[in-house]
Amino acid sequence: MTEQTRNRPVAPQVLATIAVVALTVAALAAVSLAVYTDNESVANNTISSGTIDLTATPATAAISMTAITPGDQVTAPMTIGNAGDVALRYAMTSTTTEDTFASSLTFTVKSGVATCTDAGFGASGTVEYTGILGSTATSAILGNVAQGNQAGDRSLAPATNEVLCLNVRLPAASGNISQGQTTSATLTFAAEQTANNP
Repeated sequence: MTEQTRNRPVAPQVLATIAVVALTVAALAAVSLAVYTDNESVANNTISSGTIDLTATPATAAISMTAITPGDQVTAPMTIGNAGDVALRYAMTSTTTEDTFASSLTFTVKSGVATCTDAGFGASGTVEYTGILGSTATSAILGNVAQGNQAGDRSLAPATNEVLCLNVRLPAASGNISQGQTTSATLTFAAEQTANNP
C-alpha cells in the first residue's frame, strides 16, 4: 500500500455505513430490553399495640365495718379482672391512714373461696396473705410491684378475672389500745405485661 493510499480520506459512504451499523446495534439493544412486567400491591399491613387494663370491683369501700369490737370480723369479695388484650400479672399493696390500729387488725386475702362471707371464709380457698392491714409506709400484700416476675405475683389472661376474698379481723385478745380507733386502707393493684418480661 502506497503512502497516498494510507492518507486517503475516508469516503462518505463508509462513514454512513458505520453510522447505520451503530444505529442498528442501538436499536437491537433497545429491543432486547423490552420485557413483560407486572406489579402487585399488598395493602393493609397493620400493626397494633396491646393494652394492659386491670380492673378492680368494687372500685371503693371493698371492705368496711363500723363499731368493730375484739373478736369481730368482716369479709367481702373483690373481683380483679384483665380487660386488656395481653396477659398480665399484678401485685397488691395497702397504704393506711395510720399505723397503730392498722397493725392491730389482721388482714387475710384468700383465693378460691366458694362462699366469701364471714361464715364461709374459713371453709375453702387458699391463703395468699395474712398479716397487718397495712401501713402508712405502704405494705406489700400480694407479690411485688418491682418489674418482672416476683414471688406472689398474680397472673391473668386477657378477658379473665379472679375473685379475692378479703377478711379483716380484730383479734379477741385486742386490748383497750384499739378502742375508739379508725383507720382507712387504700388497696392498690399494679399490673404489667408478662410477655418479654421475665
